[in-house]
Amino acid sequence: MTKHSLRSPIVQQILLFLIVGGVCYVVGIALLMLFVEIAHIEVNLANFLASFITIFVCYLLNAKFVFKSGRYSRQKEVMAFFSFSIIGLALNVILMYIMTRYTPIWYVISKTLITIFIAVFNFIVRKKLIFLD
Repeated sequence: MTKHSLRSPIVQQILLFLIVGGVCYVVGIALLMLFVEIAHIEVNLANFLASFITIFVCYLLNAKFVFKSGRYSRQKEVMAFFSFSIIGLALNVILMYIMTRYTPIWYVISKTLITIFIAVFNFIVRKKLIFLD
């Protein structure tokens, strides 16, 4: 990649999204492990709780650092963000349930794989449908 292409707005936005996503991933995994290992909450309920809390962190960080507001009013933007986040949460919960029930994969690895899939979904939806380009 050339220096010029690294400075393009979409590359910059993707890099910021990955950084914010990394922070959200650490928050989500830390919460998940805290709930499972310390609080002894069943892994799928712990995943739901950790993911639900992480959605709020993600909104704040994405709205501040990654995407521009203004496509809709703040109220509509928040509603759209959380509506699509609920879809992502449902996918997350379903996939986590399948992976923890039917595969021998450690729940943290399962969560990591699912997070990568959901991150791609979230970026596309947020860029194309919620925030300004």
